[in-house]
Amino acid sequence: MRGTLNWCLLLLSLTLVASCDNGNPNNRSDTLDQETRTLRSAAQPAHTPGTPGVVINNAKLLRQFGAQGVNLNRAIYTRYFLTRRDEHQPDAILVLVPGFEGGASNFYVLADNLLRLARDRFNLVLEVWAVDRRANHLEDTVGLDIAEELNDPLVGLDFLFGAELGLELSPALADGPNRRAQFYNTSTDTAFMAQWTTLVHSQDIDAVVEEARRTARAGNVFLGGHSAGTGYTARYAATDFNLAGGEPEPGFEKLRGLILLEGGGGGLADEPADDATLDRIEAAFDGGLFGAVRDQAPRCIDGATACTVETQAADCAAFANPTCTEPVSAYSVVQGLLSPQLLAVSEVNALDAVLQGDGVPSILLADQGGVPGNSAVLQVPQLTILQPLVGTTPASSIALLGKFLDDDGVAAALAGFLATSLGFDGPLVNGVATWLSRGEAIPTAAFTNNGPAPVEAGFDGVWGVEKEPSDLEGRMLPMFYAGQTNFSEWYYSSSGLGVVSGLGLDTSALSAPPPVGRGRADIENRTQARRIDIPVIAFGGSNGLAVTPDVWLSFAGAIARCAAPSCDGLTPRILDENNPNPAFPSFGDIAGGFEVYISEGYAHLDVLTADNDATNNVIGPLLEFVRRNLR
Repeated sequence: MRGTLNWCLLLLSLTLVASCDNGNPNNRSDTLDQETRTLRSAAQPAHTPGTPGVVINNAKLLRQFGAQGVNLNRAIYTRYFLTRRDEHQPDAILVLVPGFEGGASNFYVLADNLLRLARDRFNLVLEVWAVDRRANHLEDTVGLDIAEELNDPLVGLDFLFGAELGLELSPALADGPNRRAQFYNTSTDTAFMAQWTTLVHSQDIDAVVEEARRTARAGNVFLGGHSAGTGYTARYAATDFNLAGGEPEPGFEKLRGLILLEGGGGGLADEPADDATLDRIEAAFDGGLFGAVRDQAPRCIDGATACTVETQAADCAAFANPTCTEPVSAYSVVQGLLSPQLLAVSEVNALDAVLQGDGVPSILLADQGGVPGNSAVLQVPQLTILQPLVGTTPASSIALLGKFLDDDGVAAALAGFLATSLGFDGPLVNGVATWLSRGEAIPTAAFTNNGPAPVEAGFDGVWGVEKEPSDLEGRMLPMFYAGQTNFSEWYYSSSGLGVVSGLGLDTSALSAPPPVGRGRADIENRTQARRIDIPVIAFGGSNGLAVTPDVWLSFAGAIARCAAPSCDGLTPRILDENNPNPAFPSFGDIAGGFEVYISEGYAHLDVLTADNDATNNVIGPLLEFVRRNLR
C-alpha cells in the first residue's frame, strides 16, 4: 500500500542519486517523508456518490470501491514533513493547490527545498500540505500500488492495459484486486462532476485549511497554488463560508498570507453580470448541466427536457427559467494529447525509469507476450501521442518522460502547462535514445537566449536565457508514482468549474440576498474579495506562463490594502502600473503586502521542481515571506 515513504532511502536502494541537501542533492542526512490523508468535506453536491440520497448503480464505481462504499465528498491532502526523532508542532503549514491536470506531488521538490532551508537557516519547522482535488478519488491505483510495492512496472502495465495487450492477469493482481483498472468516460460515468463547482472545491480546501489551523503553532497557515491553482487560492480567500447569511466567515481571515506560483489568481469581472448570465448559471446548476453532460445533448433546467439554444423559449417554456444548457465533457481531455490513460501510465513509466535507468528501451515500447508490435504505445489508442516523440528509435523511460515534459519538446509546445526545463536529448546508447539530466554534460543549445525582458503589457512570449534547473533523474522520478498521490490529475473536473464563469472574484449579483443579488449562496459565495487584507507573494518564470509582473495587476487591484503586522498599512498594493514600464509595474512590495519575483529562464513547472541554486528566485523569498508573517 502507498503510505509514508522514505524517498531518499528508496532512491539510494535503487543506486540512484539521492535528493539530499539544499542545493546539493548528494549530501542529505535525513529524509522528507509524506503521508496522504482524507477529511470530511462540508460540500455535498447533488448527484455525487456519498451525498445523502444518491443511489450508486455505476458498475465501474462499485467494482473499484467495493465493500468500502463510494464517498467522494472527502478532501484529500498529502503532508510533506522532515523526519525527526521526536515530534515538533510545525511553526507554519503551507497548504498548496496544484494547477490544471496537476497532482499533489507537484510540490515535493519545493517542499524538500523549503523545509530544509527553514530548518537549517532559522530552526523553523515547516510543513507543506499539498491538496489533491476530489476527482483524485476516482483514480484507480490499487494495481499501481502493488507494482510500486513489488518494484515491478510490468504489474502496473498489466493492471492498466493488460486487456489491450492480451496478457493473462498477473498473479500479483489475481491475489489482490483480481481485476484491472477502471477508467471513466466523460459523460454517463462522471456527470456528477457538473455539480462540482468552484464553491465545492473551496469547501474541500477549507477542510484542509481548518485542519492545518488546528495543527500549526498559533494557527500559522498560508494558502497557495500553482498555475490554475492560483485561481483556487484567490477564490478561497474571497469566499464567505457562512452560506446561511449573517456575519461573514471570509476565507482570507483564516490565513497568514497567499502564495501565487505561475498564475495570476484572478480579478473582478470587467462588466456586471446581466440577467441572462445569472439565468444561465442557475439553469446549469439546478440540473441543466448535469443532464447535458450525462446525455451529451442540450437540456432544460430539469436536466431531462431536450432543447436548443435557438428555440429555448419554446422548448423550456414549462419552467420559470427557460435557459437551455449545452453539453460539455465532465472532465478535461485534450484529444490526441492528454487522457486518463496517458496520465496513469506515467506512473508505470517512471517506476520503470527508476529500476532500469537510461539506455534500456522503455517498458511502454517493449513487445509484450512475445508478439511483435504488441507494445503499449502501439496497442493503446490513448498512448499514440508518444509515438512521434520517439519515431523509429527506441527510447528509455527516462527519455520518454524528458521528451514529453521538457519545455523544448512537442508536447509542451502544445500544452504549456506541462513545460519543465529537464535537460536535453542524450546520445544513442546501444541504439536506445537517452536523456541528459541536470548534472550531466548538457549542450549549450539547451540554454537558448530568448532576448531581453519586454516592456509592453500583455506580452505572450518568453524572454531571458533559458535555464535547466529541474533534475529529472536525480529528484523527480518518484514524484510520478510514490505514495498515495501522483504527479497528474487523471480527471480534471472542468464541467462544474465552469458554472459561474464570467463572475470573477465577486459573485454578489448571484449570491447576495435580494435585492442586491439572487440569494444563491448555495452556488457560489465570493463576496469578500475587496476585503482581502493579508500579504501576497507571487512568482513567475520568464520561460513560463506568468512571464512578467503585470500578470498580477488584476488581483492586486481587486483586493484591500494590506493590514498585516508585516505591512505598514499605508503603502498600496500597486505603486505605479507604468513604472519602470507596463510589463514590470511597481508593486507595494513588503510594505504594501504584494511582492513579485521572476526567475529568469524558468519554465512553467520549474518554479516547483527546480533545485535551490543561485538561479532559483522562489525558495529564498518564499521562506522570508513566511517568516515575517508568523505570529
